[in-house]
Amino acid sequence: MNIKYININGNILRKEENSVPASSRAIYYGDGCFETFVSYKGKFLSFEDHFDRLLLGLEYLEMKTSFNQAKLKAEILRLIESNELENEHSVIRVQCFREGNSGYFNISDQSGYIISIRPLRSNKADISLKSVSVKAIPSIALERKVKLSNSINYIKAAQEAKKKGGDDALMLTINHKVSETTIANIFWVKGDHIFTPSLDCDLLPGVTRSIVLKLINESSEYFINEGEFLIQDIYEADSVFCCNSVMEIKSVSNIDSQSYETSHPVVEMINERFQDYKSMHLT
Repeated sequence: MNIKYININGNILRKEENSVPASSRAIYYGDGCFETFVSYKGKFLSFEDHFDRLLLGLEYLEMKTSFNQAKLKAEILRLIESNELENEHSVIRVQCFREGNSGYFNISDQSGYIISIRPLRSNKADISLKSVSVKAIPSIALERKVKLSNSINYIKAAQEAKKKGGDDALMLTINHKVSETTIANIFWVKGDHIFTPSLDCDLLPGVTRSIVLKLINESSEYFINEGEFLIQDIYEADSVFCCNSVMEIKSVSNIDSQSYETSHPVVEMINERFQDYKSMHLT
């Protein structure tokens, strides 16, 4: 599928017409935030939660926006239709950026936005993770509950993981506690207990993570443990899985030299319940 159009500030433009000034704050500083939505043939899972996180990012950056939830959804649907993806699954990125001149002190509160789209490619392969030396940014230094544009920390972690032969990086806090991967939240299974890092571990609390926690808490079969864990704790797990809105739930085959069961019944159960939840909550 050849994507032909993007949406800039409510205007549907051909991709080749897109241009960003060299002096843009998005280029100078990565001054902005973004959110990723998945369209299931024009319907969405937890659209409101993704939108609220985008607003939280704008509020954190002290930027005003020109859209509300209904308008943004309408603009996304326009872009889907323009690219003839109404009957396909697709990934939409809403990138907000600060308008105005360069400098750290004369800061505008006005923002613009770009909506881009790509087809959602199915990839059922398990993930190989490598632990890296690049640490998760402490929330005391930078707000971790929102998706900020400057992702150099994640890029450096991904580069290190790739050099080690991994698909993604397992990142730790500066206190050596398990945090997240560069793109996903992480869970692991040990017996009848399921573990995941708590919000104290400098992670981005994903929308899919919240759904998975809800599904586990509704189950009487397993116990969820949110807390601070060392990498040795995850090495000793029976099974490990990651989740985000694009990949949904995906098993981890290995972390460093430690291998895991990728068809674990607990992970398969959670995935089945997630799919049921999704089918009932698309809007």
